[in-house]
Amino acid sequence: MDQKERAEALLRMGESYISGDKGAPKDYAAAIKVWKEAAELGNVDAQYNLGVCYNNGTGVKADNAEAARWWIKAARQGDVTAIFNIALFYQQGIGVKQDYTESLKWMQLAAKQDDPDAIYQIGMYYENGWGVTADINEAYRQYHLAAEKGHPKAQTTIGIELYNKGEYNQAVEWLEKSAEQGFADAQYYMARCYHNGHGVEQNYEEEAAYYQKAARQGHTDALYNMGYCHMNGVGVEENVELAAQCFKKAAQNGDAEAQYITAILCESGIGCEADIDEATHWYTQAAEQGHAAAQEWIAQKK
Repeated sequence: MDQKERAEALLRMGESYISGDKGAPKDYAAAIKVWKEAAELGNVDAQYNLGVCYNNGTGVKADNAEAARWWIKAARQGDVTAIFNIALFYQQGIGVKQDYTESLKWMQLAAKQDDPDAIYQIGMYYENGWGVTADINEAYRQYHLAAEKGHPKAQTTIGIELYNKGEYNQAVEWLEKSAEQGFADAQYYMARCYHNGHGVEQNYEEEAAYYQKAARQGHTDALYNMGYCHMNGVGVEENVELAAQCFKKAAQNGDAEAQYITAILCESGIGCEADIDEATHWYTQAAEQGHAAAQEWIAQKK
C-alpha cells in the first residue's frame, strides 16, 4: 500500500468513526487522530475535515488558527470550499490577520471554479472597496454573474436594484427566482410587488402569502406587515390575535413602530390580555429608539 492508498484508507476510517458505522459508537477523537495522519500524507479531504473540526470545536477545542492552517493546506490543493473558507477568514480576520488583498486573492481562485458564493462575494469587495478600488459597476457585474448561476442573495440584490429603479417587470423575474429558493428578502419584496401591482397584477392574497413565508423566517418587516394584514383583513381573514402575535415578534426583533403598536395592544387588551407592565416595557423600548409618540406616552406618565 503506497502513501496515497494509506491516506485514503485513513480518511475512510475517520469517516466511519464519525458516522458510528456498523453500530460502533461515534469517536471524534479517533477520527481526528487518523485524519491528521492522512492529512500529513497530503490527503486533501482529511485536511479539509480537520479544518471543519477545529472551526466547529468537534472532537477538539475550537481553534480558528488551526482551522485556517488546515484549510490553507487543502486550498493549496484546489479544494474550492477550503479556498472559499480561507478567503472569508482573511476577510473577517478569523484565525489569521485580516487582509482584504489576501482574501480577494483566494476569493478569485474560488470564483474561477464557478463558485456562486465566491462570485457574489467579489461583488461585495468591489462595492465596499475591500482590497480594490470601489467600483459599483463592477460590483453589480459580479452580482449579475452570481445571479445567473442561481445565487439567491445575488438574485435579490439585482431584483431590489431594478425595483428601486422602477423596472418592475425585470425586478420580479429575479425576485421570484430567489423567493422560490426560500430567500426571505426576496419573498418580502415579492409581497410588495403584489401589494402595489408592480410587475404583477395586484393581488392581496399573494401579498399576504409572501409576507407569511418571509415572516416564518423571522423577517422583521414581513412580520410587521403580516400584523397589518391580519389586523385589517388584507389578503387574509381579520384576526387581531394573530396580528398581535406578528407585531410582538417584530417588536422583539427591535422594530420601533412594532414596539409602539405592541404597547398599544397590551395597554388596551386588543388581541392579547391587557397588561400595563408589558405595555410600559414596549413603550419604553420604542421611546429609547426615538419613537416620538412613545416618548410622549412615557413623558405623560412621569
